[in-house]
Amino acid sequence: MNQKGAILPSVVIFVFLITTVMGGTAHIYKNQMQQMMITENYYLIQTMISLSKAEVQRQLIESPNFKGAIFMFEDGKVEVSKTVTDSFTFIGSTKNTILNPIKISVFFHSDKELDDRKEWN
Repeated sequence: MNQKGAILPSVVIFVFLITTVMGGTAHIYKNQMQQMMITENYYLIQTMISLSKAEVQRQLIESPNFKGAIFMFEDGKVEVSKTVTDSFTFIGSTKNTILNPIKISVFFHSDKELDDRKEWN
């Protein structure tokens, strides 16, 4: 019996299977890298917004007429604008365009309002 003809199909199937597994592994790796970059940018924007919140609170203590500002960071910026009394909108974005800008609304209580509320309790 001649078995030389059975080797070629076996090799072709083996190469196809190996190629499929390697292609799938590369696709999974690429997706994981993209997810890691998106997560990193999300945390970066959240950190910049947190730092901006602290600065806005400090500026509100110094000047209650604070209307808005743009805070520039090494990796992006945060735009702050006053929407209504003591309410501000923070829009954070990075230099990388991987993640859309994140928008957060924050309400700051003034010290006088807090003192008034303590008197009611």
